[in-house]
Amino acid sequence: MAHDIYAISMSGMAIERAKLHAASLNIANANSIASSASSVYKVKHLDVQGLSFKQIVEADMMSLLNQKAQVKAQYKPEHALANDEGFIYLPEINLATEMLNLNSATRAYEANVKAFNAYKGMSSKALEIGK
Repeated sequence: MAHDIYAISMSGMAIERAKLHAASLNIANANSIASSASSVYKVKHLDVQGLSFKQIVEADMMSLLNQKAQVKAQYKPEHALANDEGFIYLPEINLATEMLNLNSATRAYEANVKAFNAYKGMSSKALEIGK
């Protein structure tokens, strides 16, 4: 049972760490410009819905990052990366949403750490009682 509680906390921390990583990448690349829609930074997000607990525990969280090509075109013929039609392409990233995802993942990570530490404290108290 103790192993299960530790595994739950550890997988929760891994999930939230991957969400933090994805949101950080999205924020860092929000203004990345490309000359074609196919070469635009692909927005990353982590979706673990539909996965079993075993799949989540055993998975490499970075491999679960989904990439979506959400692109917006801007007409800027004077830009060095503009294509023949004068368009540059940027990823469709909402910074407010990404900041919210970052904050939410941080709080969830902290909650998993607290749960892990609380159980660790209870386990050590139980060992002290047995002395």
